[in-house]
Amino acid sequence: MTKQIRTTLVFGLLSAISVIPLTHYPAILWGWSVAIKLFVLINLMLYSRLLCRWSNTSFISIVFPLLLAAAMALLSNTYSSFILVSLGVFSWIRSGMCFKEMPIRTVFAEFITISGGAGFLLFWLPEPTLVLPVAIWSFFLFQTLYFFIVPCRIANPTAIVADPFEQASRELERLLKLNDIRL
Repeated sequence: MTKQIRTTLVFGLLSAISVIPLTHYPAILWGWSVAIKLFVLINLMLYSRLLCRWSNTSFISIVFPLLLAAAMALLSNTYSSFILVSLGVFSWIRSGMCFKEMPIRTVFAEFITISGGAGFLLFWLPEPTLVLPVAIWSFFLFQTLYFFIVPCRIANPTAIVADPFEQASRELERLLKLNDIRL
């Protein structure tokens, strides 16, 4: 199991466990629609940060899509339209900005994971009940398929790449040592 799959599973579990407590008070104050929009927006921001970290992408590069999702949260009257826009922004960040090495595979993976995840959300019909954590957990379970379809290829950041002068110097030292041994 890769780091991305394991972290997505843990993130989904934490989201599912925390959805009821984190949306309870905002739902009392501002209504269910605003509470779920806030919860989804916060989850989108946190998971996008993880995607940036995994792909070595700058967080600044995904600020515009996140601002678009935040504007949609403020402007839309229903949370279902906001969820659809959030799914689009999520796909845009994941495949358009973070993991864009294999375009055909990423489009295929996004189609499968987003339509399957949205299908789970629609199947469970998330309401402010105990069904919502199951829907969120199912959504993130489906999102782990992305990292099976599109393997994450990240260069080893701990590997130190020497500049050409250093490499030439080492090669010259190696050659001189070889010549000293033969003399």
